[in-house]
Amino acid sequence: MSLLSQSLHQAQRVIGVTAKSWGIAPASAHAIARRAHHGYVSVRALRRNAAASRSTSSLAIAHSW
Repeated sequence: MSLLSQSLHQAQRVIGVTAKSWGIAPASAHAIARRAHHGYVSVRALRRNAAASRSTSSLAIAHSW
């Protein structure tokens, strides 16, 4: 484990223990996604994209017939 990952793990542990002792609710999935790295894509966006690609491909095939 690198020093950075150890520090991150320790910080998350301290925040978790503090939040639990103060009775703070855990972060929502939306709040976690906002803080995620730049490559993160939410499941909702992936589903919307997949549905859009399915509907446009069927239209393209119907048009070419």
